[in-house]
Amino acid sequence: MVDFTEEEAMALHAVMRALAPEMERIGWDRSLGQLSQNDMHRLIVITVEAFRAEMFEIASQSEVPF
Repeated sequence: MVDFTEEEAMALHAVMRALAPEMERIGWDRSLGQLSQNDMHRLIVITVEAFRAEMFEIASQSEVPF
């Protein structure tokens, strides 16, 4: 397993919040093997976009070190 930085671990919460509505639509009881290609694509895109957005937000709140 990957060791996340503190900022990355914080961003995971935003990813989970973003994925929840899509998982409600798909159904929490379905395994990944049962998902369509479109459903998998949507989950990946939502995950990456939410992670990027949250990491950008976290970074924008940090002071520039120079």
